[in-house]
Amino acid sequence: MHIDRPSLVLSSIAISLGTAAQVDVGPLPFTVWCAGSSFDVPFTATGTFDPGNSFIVELSDASGVFAPGTPIGSLTSDVSGTVTCSNWGAAAPGAGYLVRMRSTSPAFTSAASASSLTLAAPNAGMDGFVTICTNGASIALINSLGGVPQPGGTWSDLSATGALVGGVLQIGVLTGGTYTFTYTVNEAGCTDAATVTVVANTAPDAGSNAVIAVCSTDPPFTMYQALGGSPGAGGAWTSPAGAQMNGVFDPSTDPPGIYTYTVIGAPPCLNETSTLVITVTQAPNVGNDGSTSYCPTDAPFALIGQLGGSPSPGGTWTFGGVAHGAVFVPGTDVPGEYVYTLPGTSPCSSATSSLMVTLNSCVVTAPVNMGIQSVAE
Repeated sequence: MHIDRPSLVLSSIAISLGTAAQVDVGPLPFTVWCAGSSFDVPFTATGTFDPGNSFIVELSDASGVFAPGTPIGSLTSDVSGTVTCSNWGAAAPGAGYLVRMRSTSPAFTSAASASSLTLAAPNAGMDGFVTICTNGASIALINSLGGVPQPGGTWSDLSATGALVGGVLQIGVLTGGTYTFTYTVNEAGCTDAATVTVVANTAPDAGSNAVIAVCSTDPPFTMYQALGGSPGAGGAWTSPAGAQMNGVFDPSTDPPGIYTYTVIGAPPCLNETSTLVITVTQAPNVGNDGSTSYCPTDAPFALIGQLGGSPSPGGTWTFGGVAHGAVFVPGTDVPGEYVYTLPGTSPCSSATSSLMVTLNSCVVTAPVNMGIQSVAE
């Protein structure tokens, strides 16, 4: 049997060289890494590697299986060093990843890293926008972020509104502003942030219910000013019959009853309403001022009959501030101003009218004495 000894010797040398050149993954400085950030993988190269050799870092799947490994960084070198990996490829955030080192010349693949890696990808969600009402319920701002934010982050009140407590805008102090949610993976310092812009619409104020009594002779008035509290102007009024009205009440013509005031709210604020109950008391009717004249020989007459309009009976008369009867007696009573007064029922005041009485220049004609005339004849 012939043996080619030189070839055998060369093969032995190649095998010897192949087993002498190997690479090992060194201790990893951290086991939690931030998605999107670079990280370094140290390695030890033993033996001789050819010029132009590349050391390639490969990443397993989340189960620690290289099927095959995903290249995530490389270094052209023939000695020990560190490979900087600038990305994680298509790896999803999670734990259980391993890395290994592969050389190209000679070809050698190391064992997997002694410790597994966690790919941290903090998710604070996406920026959000929400409109609230200043008298609304407290809200958890995380529900206003877009995406799927991870719970457990921290909130900051960039506008220093004082309304934010633990990520919740408090009822009673709801206010607009910009609020930031930050989620941090402490082991690696990975941070993601998103903001919620809050617009607070002021709740409408219709004031509070009120009950008033007016006199039929009172001047017209703006009704919202008669409500309790601090109602806002510009609301809408409806009459007791449900008809729209201009919000000005005229006691002489408008009916008593329940009037409703409504202030429209800007969504999500609801409309606010209040009611004004108005009672109208009729003012005493003393008629209109009048005047009359008389002769001393006239018969007595009722003063009220000389007033204008339709005065109600039952009042009192005075002359010069002194009480006077309801009947004027010519020849006994004197001319002048006589005042008629009727008492009012609250809120109406007493009412007065006056009658000016004057004395006529009356001519008295003596009767003809027929008997004397006959004697003279």
